[in-house]
Amino acid sequence: MLESVLHYIHTNFDQELSLDILAEQANYSSFHFHRLFKEQIGEAPKQYILRLRLEKACKDLIFYPHKSIYEIALDCGFSSASVFARAFRRRYQINAEQYRELELQKLTHNTTTVSLSSDQLEIVRMERFVIAYEIALLDKEENSMQAFRNIYQWAEARDMTDRYPHFYGVFLDSPVTTKMEQCRYLAGIRVYPSENIRFTEKMMALGGAKHAQIQITGGMSEVVNYALHFKKQWIAQSGYEIIPESIGFEAFSQLDFNLPYASHNRKICIAVQPK
Repeated sequence: MLESVLHYIHTNFDQELSLDILAEQANYSSFHFHRLFKEQIGEAPKQYILRLRLEKACKDLIFYPHKSIYEIALDCGFSSASVFARAFRRRYQINAEQYRELELQKLTHNTTTVSLSSDQLEIVRMERFVIAYEIALLDKEENSMQAFRNIYQWAEARDMTDRYPHFYGVFLDSPVTTKMEQCRYLAGIRVYPSENIRFTEKMMALGGAKHAQIQITGGMSEVVNYALHFKKQWIAQSGYEIIPESIGFEAFSQLDFNLPYASHNRKICIAVQPK
């Protein structure tokens, strides 16, 4: 029940997400939906959505330093800049501009210690493709690999993948701005839906543009540091800009479910276009 509702929230982040609207998506009364949601998620729908919106705002403040506070507020589903400002200060005790300045100062050291060699980054046009996915919480290190195993078994049972499957990961939340136990990670596998299998809430499209591909091996902190270095430093010195609101993702060259996430070689893929 909640998987489709969570998907609806994720794909309609900037729209009205009232209790009645979400309850209708789940085919429950508002009263029963509120009770079930809080039991399974641990937060009431309103608090859950507000937290996600504020954490996305924090992520945008850091990853898109040239994006205005007003733009971020609207993109994150707040009805006005003043509503966003009140909610932000209530949660973080400072305003969004102060938060951006403080967090960027904290991250400066991490990103300046990262360097990208010419053989570590390339610009590649990626065709549009479809993945099936499962969302995992990162409170335990092994959760991401278990989610990859689960979605592989799901796709293989439906004959939706090939002999040499391609795996992809998306950080729905950043460990920089969200507590690790609440960080959502999307573990995906490339699939080939047939006419007999409809496009479900368990699927999404990626690619369809030029992407900067950064080759790395390491844990989540390495992913964050390289992504920030790219967005704060490399992109400014290139002839490219990041495509607004595009989905960044990881592409794994190979995946062994029995090995930890951090041991896998992969590429960080960020959609770009000419300036």
